Amino acid sequence: MKKYKGSRSIKSPSRKRNLGEKKVNLNSLGKAKRIEFLNEWGPFMKIHDPVKYYCMTGRPLPKKYQEKPKVQITPVNAYVPPQSKLSKEELDAQLKKEAEEKKAKEEKAFKKQQEKMMEQQRLEYNRRTAQKQQRLVHWCDANGPGNWKSIHSDEFENKYGAKKNKSYY
Repeated sequence: MKKYKGSRSIKSPSRKRNLGEKKVNLNSLGKAKRIEFLNEWGPFMKIHDPVKYYCMTGRPLPKKYQEKPKVQITPVNAYVPPQSKLSKEELDAQLKKEAEEKKAKEEKAFKKQQEKMMEQQRLEYNRRTAQKQQRLVHWCDANGPGNWKSIHSDEFENKYGAKKNKSYY
């Protein structure tokens, strides 16, 4: 008994042709066959592929089927800037003047930024100095002995090496 091989055993045309669509080379058709094809498929082609239909019939493609250009050809606005109305010398002078104004404006902004930075640095320095001084200043008792040593004491003499001439005193 032979094994069943499915659709491979029967040589059938492609699936598209089985579904009712015909694949026809339109260039190789003769005039009579072309007319016959158009009689059969003309209305269908006119709806779904009008470019091919009108090409086969030899008539020009109507405007409603022609593709409109996607890029806008008309000018966007008709405004002419005043710069283009000037002569070359006037335009150069105007551009030079604008460049000078722009440079002056940039310099002014730069100086203002520098002054702002200097002020910030000054404030930061003052803050740090105040903190440092704050650490050195303490509350003390005015009536107590304080933090000083008598210059006549032996401790002062030993620490700073101040040798006194005993005969002088």
